[in-house]
Amino acid sequence: MRKIKGFKLALRPHEVKRRAKKAGLDLEAAGLADPVLAKTLERLAKGLAPGVLFDTFGHPDSDQATLSPLPGLAYSLILATLGDGFAPARSSEGALPDALWPLLEETALDECVRFAAGLLADEAAKDNCELSPMTALSGAEALAAVVRKLDGGKLGVSMDGGALAPAGSLAVSLSWLAKSKAKGRR
Repeated sequence: MRKIKGFKLALRPHEVKRRAKKAGLDLEAAGLADPVLAKTLERLAKGLAPGVLFDTFGHPDSDQATLSPLPGLAYSLILATLGDGFAPARSSEGALPDALWPLLEETALDECVRFAAGLLADEAAKDNCELSPMTALSGAEALAAVVRKLDGGKLGVSMDGGALAPAGSLAVSLSWLAKSKAKGRR
């Protein structure tokens, strides 16, 4: 299992704008034009304490049926957290719309997961494998298994009423699939 804490997290303005538009939020009307949004996201990212735990589990594994998104050679789990998340920043950044905070948290967690998935993809490529699309885990049984297998306490993540605590946490699973030998041949 690998643990990485305190890495630099880049909150991308175009991604936040895309998600805000999809959610029906007008950032321009809220006073968050491009330069203001970029500075705000940079300041918010510096206040976060992101962390990820990830590991790969080979076949057979007793939790594979619950946690593996597809049958494959192995599967990897990623547990990501923002620590206290945006809670401290939320009180100091009163100008941001309330509806924007969940989008910011979602964007930051996706960046954490993408960081760890990139490292796993490099490992999979060395073993002539490719990773399946990510599957977010949400059931209480699956989340409890992830926290247990990855020792979520190392990041301060635990189970609370069937959900991950702190709230700014996410668990995903990826399957390792054998690369087709027919690809690239002519």
